[in-house]
Amino acid sequence: MDNELDTSRDARDILRDVAQDLRGLQAQLNDQLGQDIDRLQLRKQQLLSDLDMLEEEYQDLQKKHAALQSNHEVTLSQQQLAQQQLWAKRLAQSLATHLKTRLTESIQAAVPTYAGGQPPSLDNAYQLLASLDSSLSGTLRSLQQDLTSYQSTLSQQISRMHSMEQQGEVILEALINRLSQQLQTQMMRPPGMASLPTTAPPLLSDTGGAASFPASASGPQLQGNHWQHLSTPLPSSIPSPLPSPRSAGATAAASATHQPRATTGWQRGLVCMILATVAIALHNVWVGGISSGQLVGAEFLGSALTLGVPQVLMLLWLRMLVVLPVIGFAAPRLYPEVWRDLAQLFTAPDRRPLFHVLISGVFLFISQVLIYQAIATAGAGVAITLLFTYPLLTVPLAWFLFGDRPSPLKMVVMVAVAMGVVFTVLPRLGSGGVAFTWGVIMALIASGAFALYMIAMQLSSRRLHPVSVNIVQFTTLFVLSGLLFSGAWLRGAIQGVEIGTSNNSGLLMGGIALGILTLIWYLFNTYGVRLIGAAQAALVAAAVPMLTAIIAVNLTPAASSLHFLQWIGVAMVTLGTVAFSAERLHPSAGVKPRRVRA
Repeated sequence: MDNELDTSRDARDILRDVAQDLRGLQAQLNDQLGQDIDRLQLRKQQLLSDLDMLEEEYQDLQKKHAALQSNHEVTLSQQQLAQQQLWAKRLAQSLATHLKTRLTESIQAAVPTYAGGQPPSLDNAYQLLASLDSSLSGTLRSLQQDLTSYQSTLSQQISRMHSMEQQGEVILEALINRLSQQLQTQMMRPPGMASLPTTAPPLLSDTGGAASFPASASGPQLQGNHWQHLSTPLPSSIPSPLPSPRSAGATAAASATHQPRATTGWQRGLVCMILATVAIALHNVWVGGISSGQLVGAEFLGSALTLGVPQVLMLLWLRMLVVLPVIGFAAPRLYPEVWRDLAQLFTAPDRRPLFHVLISGVFLFISQVLIYQAIATAGAGVAITLLFTYPLLTVPLAWFLFGDRPSPLKMVVMVAVAMGVVFTVLPRLGSGGVAFTWGVIMALIASGAFALYMIAMQLSSRRLHPVSVNIVQFTTLFVLSGLLFSGAWLRGAIQGVEIGTSNNSGLLMGGIALGILTLIWYLFNTYGVRLIGAAQAALVAAAVPMLTAIIAVNLTPAASSLHFLQWIGVAMVTLGTVAFSAERLHPSAGVKPRRVRA
């Protein structure tokens, strides 16, 4: 019994010691965490003070610049006046010397005539005066020409200096904004990610790969891949506290758990991109189902609808009517500075970025109208496959405009994509009738318009965040579709022709469903690109043609059946798009693209 009591007493003592050690460890960890939080708060205050200092320095620089500019103009005007006075003085001296010499010569020539007693002849004097007048006039004309040339040269130099000053102001403002964004990004970033710097992408990425994932509601779109904030690591001169053995163990444990978290984020991004790809494929099939009236599970749409230009405009308008309010509500959560960027875009003196965004929206609108009609006449699988042939035009345009020379792999892939187009179109080119032929032509024109949209996006995406660009483009689609549909309706009312269909309720529900699918695609695509990156997201989104064809065959079997050779063509175009996207992951060493003026 004594042994058992001693054993139990020893156990209680051990437990009490362990509890005391744990409490001490907890207190130590709490102290360390409190110190870390205080240090982070101090760092935040330092960053805020640095930001205030930068803003004050920027205002001082603006004031100094204005003062220097005014002083420069005053000094320049004084120098010009002094130079003109000096030239006038030299001209007067040279004229006086010249006149003195000519008068002396004329007097000396006239002296012998007086000595002989003969009266002087006035003809010689008149000739001398005429020659003097002509020489003086020529001298004045040459001097005036010299003064005019000097004045034009000075004006050109002054205008060049003004343009350089404006460029310097723009560069300085961009630098201040970039520094502010970096400081805000570092303050908003979680502490565990504060030391992980990211690298900025090149000014122009690989054109073929950059356009490999969905961009519009019926095809690919550049999203988020051209905007990555620059974040620089903290300078190495800033001292950091030496970790204690316990904190070193905690750091090792945190680094051990970082890899599973990154894997989980990548998996979530992959799931988001798969859902976005399925949503855009369903959107394309839904357009075909509205046209054919044979969509499985959507009998509420009613009978088939003839998708002419007015009906397509109404569908686009209804779709944007659903999308725009939700995107406007979610935009500040996706990018907090979206409204500030839009205000700067519309009020900036340089109108080129606004023009690039608007022209990209116009090309996107043309592509959307044509691809909707192509889906209605040629089928969703064929039309979307032809839409994804836009690299056949974007690659040569990027080479011509940006100096982005295509690699040998791109050339081979372009040939494969062209062969895929032939295999997709050829089996039904004769048996499909005139409607199928027109559908193919409209799909190819839509692909060309989409390629021009991609080029315009390359220019506008350098200065704007994708969320800001998307809002302007969706608004452009909404305004253009609404105005053109209203014009078509008024023209029909004047001519006594009814603009509409016998199934307006089906058209209304179809447009609302297209807007919902577009929202699903946009949100999942945006978060997917953030989680896994644009290049990896493009690989998933490149499967849109094949996925659209498979879903169309299952949901609209009568209107979307494909021959075996057509399946081969769809597969070749899909694999070509995947190859363009994969090349972005391992770009070949080639000619670097030159920077172009936007």
